Amino acid sequence: MLHDLISAVKGIGGDMFVGKEDFRFEVSNDLGFLHPSEFAIIHKILSIGTHYKKITNFCNTYDIVRINTDKKYRCGLYLSSLASALHKTARSFHTTVVELEYRLLSDPHLPLSELLLTLQPTAPLLAALSSLVTQIEEKNVHGCMILEVLHKHTANSVAHVKQVLMWVEQEVHSVLFDQLTHWLLYGLLLDPHEELFIHITTDTDAPSEVQEMDALSLEGLECPKMNPECKLRLEMLPSHIPLAVAEKILFIGEAILVFEREARKENDVADTASVSSHSGQVLKSREEEFKGLIQALGQEPTFSILQFSQVIETVRHCVSEELWKIVMDAGLVTELGNLKAVFLLGRGELYQTLIPSITPFLRNSSPSANFDGLFQLAGRQVLLEEEMLEKFALSLKIVPTAQATPVRGQPDKSWRNLKLEYHSKWPLHKLFTPSVQDKYNSIFTFLLDVRRAQFRLQQLWITQMRTKFHRKSEADRLQWTLRHHMSLLIDNIQYYLQVDVLESQHWQLITEIGKTRDYQQLVRAHHNFLVSVSAQCFLNNTMVSNSLQQLLKLVHKFCSILESVFSNESKDRNAPLRSAIALNVQPVLSSAEQIKKLNEAFERAAAYLFFVLSNLRLHQGSQYTSQLIMRIDYNKYYSNNTTVRRFKSPLDAL
Repeated sequence: MLHDLISAVKGIGGDMFVGKEDFRFEVSNDLGFLHPSEFAIIHKILSIGTHYKKITNFCNTYDIVRINTDKKYRCGLYLSSLASALHKTARSFHTTVVELEYRLLSDPHLPLSELLLTLQPTAPLLAALSSLVTQIEEKNVHGCMILEVLHKHTANSVAHVKQVLMWVEQEVHSVLFDQLTHWLLYGLLLDPHEELFIHITTDTDAPSEVQEMDALSLEGLECPKMNPECKLRLEMLPSHIPLAVAEKILFIGEAILVFEREARKENDVADTASVSSHSGQVLKSREEEFKGLIQALGQEPTFSILQFSQVIETVRHCVSEELWKIVMDAGLVTELGNLKAVFLLGRGELYQTLIPSITPFLRNSSPSANFDGLFQLAGRQVLLEEEMLEKFALSLKIVPTAQATPVRGQPDKSWRNLKLEYHSKWPLHKLFTPSVQDKYNSIFTFLLDVRRAQFRLQQLWITQMRTKFHRKSEADRLQWTLRHHMSLLIDNIQYYLQVDVLESQHWQLITEIGKTRDYQQLVRAHHNFLVSVSAQCFLNNTMVSNSLQQLLKLVHKFCSILESVFSNESKDRNAPLRSAIALNVQPVLSSAEQIKKLNEAFERAAAYLFFVLSNLRLHQGSQYTSQLIMRIDYNKYYSNNTTVRRFKSPLDAL
């Protein structure tokens, strides 16, 4: 019986100790020769054997890395490493059982209590390992999440069990450190079973034979049609690794992957046979140093998040500084100046030439017009550098069919659909991504609307000056007064945008770039620049943004009315006087009524804007709100205006 009991402890059942599917053993006591006390001892011994059998079954299942994925069993490097570590840990128990067998052979009358006394010291460890295995299998834990389960079990253990689990955790962490070594130093993601918390996706338009390649290999990433996108998989991130550290890991590997791949593409280097022949473009001579730091982490008896974070930060700082040098050598400051000149209307003479050239096409609803050609022509007329012009392209955004046809004579919607594209060169393409260009375009649309309103008012003033001696009616004086008020307000808003916002924020951006030698801080400074410009243009404040849009609509409506009147009068000068009178009496009267209503609406809209800004300053106290109020109310006109206290909706009268 004792031999059968020892066999059962090793996981081998028999006639007396029958093994079940859940790794338990059932004692067959049909003859009834076991005493109840013996029965209790046997159950304690068999419970130890149950834990051992569960552990060995896990080890036998996952100790070999499976290349072909089995639906029943998940495969992976972390599972294999854990199984290997548990197998080594269970050897001590197996050795104890073998020694017990030798003692039993030499002494056939060995009591049951002696067996229990010999095996009992191993029970806590086997129970802890069995609990670990059960949790992993029942919850189907995979990849890096195994580290989280291990870390929690280790933290909740004591004495000898804690020491063993610490060693097991160190063994499994070696897989993570090996993957991080390749990712952090070479930009290679060696993760065939998708176990790491970093994932690389590629374009779906790549050829099928390329998609079947190992997408994580350096050769696969050399395909020009495969644009890798790196992202974090938070569901695979262990809780004891902070998100900030994971983001640094992602940044380091992605930077090396993208920048070195693009550098090789720029240099037309085709040989990708070995990793070492192309590594070191970013980390240069410090690869061995960083490799030693990562290997030292794997040799530590415990996983220290403090040491781990310090090593990652050391590598990140080096990579970030090297990338800063790369983008600065590529002329970042010059490119930011170009973006300011075009996207942020820094070169006002460009749009002074462009606006009148594209107005007829937008007014006549001609989406097929060559807007980029007109943009390039306007740039050459104001002597912009050819190299700078080639980086920008102007187009009309495609809108849904239901909204594609604007109302004839009201091209304002078409103006908002104008879009600038910026073609950045390597390595600045990672800084000026499509999402960043979308932010620039939203600012550009607003600034262009303000600049166009200012331009139309200026052109209207020129026309009025040419005919001032022939226009002395009350309606004419109202036109002059309203145009003057509109020009004054729009000019002040334009001055605020150009001087207080754009010039100031651009100067701060250039200053921040000059102070840092860190690429990530540089990206953060550029992001803060766009956020600050959008906020100070009130693009994120619905009430102020709507108020400004209503003002601009009124200005464009006023300009459209007077442009139509002056156009009709110009045509009528070539006709007989009687015909001119017959044709123009009613339109002039109609336009006079419209101008009167526009004047009332504009006063309310301006008062409403001042009211909203005043409330915003009162509740939020932002400096740029006070700055805009100071610009538009420098002579206290709106502060003393009673309309501010009794305004209605700006377009109620229209």
